[in-house]
Amino acid sequence: MLGLARPLFPSDQALAAMSAQLGVQSWCLEETFQPRRVSKSLSEPLTFLTPQLKISGRQWLIQAPAAIEVSLQSGLLRLGGRCFYEANRANKNSMVRRWRSAGSLPPGWWHRPRVPLRHPQPLLLLSTHNNPNYFHWLTQPGLAPLFLQEHFGLKPLPGATLALSHRPRRSLPSYVPSLLKVFSPEIPVIQGVALTSESLCRFALQEHGSDVVVSPRQLHWLHRRCRDQLQPSLKPWRRILISRQRSTCRRCLNEDQLLAALAPYGFERHCLEDCSVTEQLRLFAESVLLVGAHGAGFSNLVACAPQASVVELIPRPGSFSHYYVMADVLGLSHGHLLASRCDLETNDFTIDPADLIALLREMELL
Repeated sequence: MLGLARPLFPSDQALAAMSAQLGVQSWCLEETFQPRRVSKSLSEPLTFLTPQLKISGRQWLIQAPAAIEVSLQSGLLRLGGRCFYEANRANKNSMVRRWRSAGSLPPGWWHRPRVPLRHPQPLLLLSTHNNPNYFHWLTQPGLAPLFLQEHFGLKPLPGATLALSHRPRRSLPSYVPSLLKVFSPEIPVIQGVALTSESLCRFALQEHGSDVVVSPRQLHWLHRRCRDQLQPSLKPWRRILISRQRSTCRRCLNEDQLLAALAPYGFERHCLEDCSVTEQLRLFAESVLLVGAHGAGFSNLVACAPQASVVELIPRPGSFSHYYVMADVLGLSHGHLLASRCDLETNDFTIDPADLIALLREMELL
């Protein structure tokens, strides 16, 4: 199994064992949430976009001295020779059995352990399991340590530095520095393949009680931080069609037809890959109505004003509830339209323009 260390999933027992060690402190945030409003649709709404959905999860902020041997390596947190992963049913059950029986690699882009570069200052370790997804960089596990510090009223460690690690032959996604400038402009950053502190480190761990998990409190924190940095106008006005034509999946195959139908109502088309993080967030902050295929770009909803509305184009039934939950937490109106045709391999799809116009009118957005 390539010397693969047994993974370590956070739990009450695991955290109690760690906290029993000298100098370790931990703080836990537990949240449960059910959406208040159903997502609007032309027919019976999809089950995962109704208040029947229940979100639950826990997050821990851990502070550990150097003697505990916590490091950040290739995007993964390590405790000595063991890898930390978020605790969820897939990881703890079927995936672990598959790793052991097939000798396959764990979730994320796993790499062999390395001797970490030791830094004298305290470190705040940001891990995303080496997942280059904008949603996970912005929410969990990404910026969670920054949020949890503030949530628990903790002062930053004196002289602390944000620590980010990347794969040996691949750098971090290009949007990461811009993301940190918006949400953590005051803390310096260091990068490397393997990092640890000679004094103290803080890091976040997650346990998921549902298939899709977002933290309502963290979303409100992101929203406040974003609005403080951007200081947008009080009244949004733009109507945006979000394009995924530069993506490799979930592309709307008749997007030009949708734009032709929406253009008379003042819609603009934008491809978020062409925008910096700040430009994306400002675009959402200035928008009163956003339409687009389900995708990580909707993480930018944290910048929206409360009077904004979002309509997701869903390729097929499935666990596509991330941004419905985000919209509900942030007080945004949410609607969805199921594709008329979908390629099951790529999730590329087709939407009837007349159906989209009908939904927007039913939501009183046109």
